[in-house]
Amino acid sequence: MHKSILYLLSVLMLSPGQFRINAQSPINDSNLLKSPVFRENFQLFSDRNIYAATESIFFRAFNVSNPELKKSDWSKILYVEIISQTNTPVAQAKYVLDECGTSGYIKIPETTATGHYYLRAYTKWMRNFSPEGYFHYPIAIINPNDNELRSFRDLPLPDTGSQQAHFEIPLNEIQFSTNKKQYHKRETGTIVLSLPEGKMPSPEGYCLTVVRQGALATAIHRMSIPGKSIPPGREDPGSIIYFPETKGISLSGRVISGNNKTPQAYTTVHMSLSGNNYDFYSSQTDTEGRFRIALPHRVGIQEAVLTADSDPDITSRIIIDNDFSNDFVPLPETSFVLSSRQKEIFRNVMINMQVEEIFSKDTVSIIPVKNNDPAEDWFYGSSGRSLKTDDFVKLPTLEEFFFELIPEVIHRKRRDQNYFIIMGDHTDLAYYKPLILLDMVPVMDVKTILQISPGRIERIDVIDAIYVRGSIRYGGVISIISYEGDRAGVGLPGNSVFCNFKTFEPQQEAADSYSDTPPESERIPDFRNCLLWVPDIKMETMDKVSINFTTSDNPETYMVVVRGISNEGEILEYQCNFIVQ
Repeated sequence: MHKSILYLLSVLMLSPGQFRINAQSPINDSNLLKSPVFRENFQLFSDRNIYAATESIFFRAFNVSNPELKKSDWSKILYVEIISQTNTPVAQAKYVLDECGTSGYIKIPETTATGHYYLRAYTKWMRNFSPEGYFHYPIAIINPNDNELRSFRDLPLPDTGSQQAHFEIPLNEIQFSTNKKQYHKRETGTIVLSLPEGKMPSPEGYCLTVVRQGALATAIHRMSIPGKSIPPGREDPGSIIYFPETKGISLSGRVISGNNKTPQAYTTVHMSLSGNNYDFYSSQTDTEGRFRIALPHRVGIQEAVLTADSDPDITSRIIIDNDFSNDFVPLPETSFVLSSRQKEIFRNVMINMQVEEIFSKDTVSIIPVKNNDPAEDWFYGSSGRSLKTDDFVKLPTLEEFFFELIPEVIHRKRRDQNYFIIMGDHTDLAYYKPLILLDMVPVMDVKTILQISPGRIERIDVIDAIYVRGSIRYGGVISIISYEGDRAGVGLPGNSVFCNFKTFEPQQEAADSYSDTPPESERIPDFRNCLLWVPDIKMETMDKVSINFTTSDNPETYMVVVRGISNEGEILEYQCNFIVQ
């Protein structure tokens, strides 16, 4: 055992660069995989746990994994979902992780039915183990369009008064207060926070929320899932399918033969991203036929075409992994009749949301998606030769166009297979196959493009140097761009699959500190359900921090809740109240 611990520590003490390599390559040491050191864990706090459909759930995620694992280049992506009590996802999103965690918001769809839901969070690495280890937190969602709401009875909502299937975490107070105990409507108030000497600090910061009393259940911080439910085929944690995303969002899957489903090892997989942000990536399958492709920072849904460059005599299939987990645990179903106070809270949340939708306007811009000009910003750069077909005499086919006007590209035929060779000053060009693209999608059979009319082609780019993409080397690049972006009528290669891949969730710039300001006109009602949300407050011992907020038009008792995580993983929480008259 002592030797195993020393070995484990020696691995964890590797430099970040070495550790990244270990995370991206197969890990077969069962001592590492069975060790609790390599089990990731996250604690999320939300601005409240009662919402209306179309609202956003603001959250702060703390990384409470082993300190050695947190320091390493391990998971960089957090997956957050809203799921029903029957484990049906209604919203899914991805967020950038760092050593301290992350923060953001997830939008509740307009069609979400009234009921009991859970906020679920995990990493791709955590999918190798039981989903019991995922973070689960109960929330309630009200939809004013539901017929059920005509009678506030028997709604399946979380019973915040019951501790069954929940566990409480010991709390350690910090000190803070508001500058007044009573405020008028639309009055500016100040929250003063301090951490006296001897109190436990939260090294990764604190989050703060100001909401109506009863809208946040402070006694419940996460669900304790009873029982045992390990994903089928992964009873032994030595069977690793999902690798930690150390470089960003990744798309993974496997390549198999179409006939006998045999894994296709050492097969090159190309991925082309279309839309306004053309890009291209390559990866090679391992001995199990699995591949992983890491993407740079992108926002929204990406259209992707994946192509397997396999033996022409073998029909290959690409099977893409679901980017969100399909493994679930049975969740407790708690139904009860609402009390008079609970009815009032839910009714107010619903009405406030409807008023906000009518009178609010977007004053905060969304972080824009980068729109590249495809004619100027291809992934392979502009260092090669570029020919526009309109600049030359019209020729009947691309075969003749290459022969007459691009002499550095040589067309050869061997065993009924057509192929190109790029000639240039680099002698090793002949050792590698060139990367041939038609509208950014790889061409597996050169014969399919030879008879294309140059009249359908806008330009041809040629890079006559060794080109490296990922771990793959190419003997140069031939990129053919059509006028209409329709591949000049040529279909996709046979070993291809099209998919829509979800990347990062678009976030408002104000997500770092959410506080709806009151309307400029007093004639516009102000019925905000959350007065203030600050996900990251940095504070050391003996520090004092002041934060301003503005009350709304709701005369009610409000609660200010501050939460953090100590070095020992203990939840730090404090609450104070004030009244709006």
